[in-house]
Amino acid sequence: MTLNQLVCRAASAYPAAYPLRYWDSERQQPKDNPTGGDSLARFVTRELADTFDPEADDDMQIASAVRAMQSAADDLSTVAHAISGFSREQLAA
Repeated sequence: MTLNQLVCRAASAYPAAYPLRYWDSERQQPKDNPTGGDSLARFVTRELADTFDPEADDDMQIASAVRAMQSAADDLSTVAHAISGFSREQLAA
């Protein structure tokens, strides 16, 4: 599996395949999107690139990518929960 294949697979599940706007397929590396827009899509491409091991087999690459995305999802969920609790705390105060 190439890094391009992994990023394309992730982009296929993302609304409007937005991560591809932050991906240079010729260089197989993240790029800036001059029009900006979706920092989460930017994060996805950078995290996949950072955790990709070209020496690993496909199963290991997929497992690594899944761990990276799940860890990020867990962090986002924790932040969302904290923000939600903050609004309830403000209402109670």
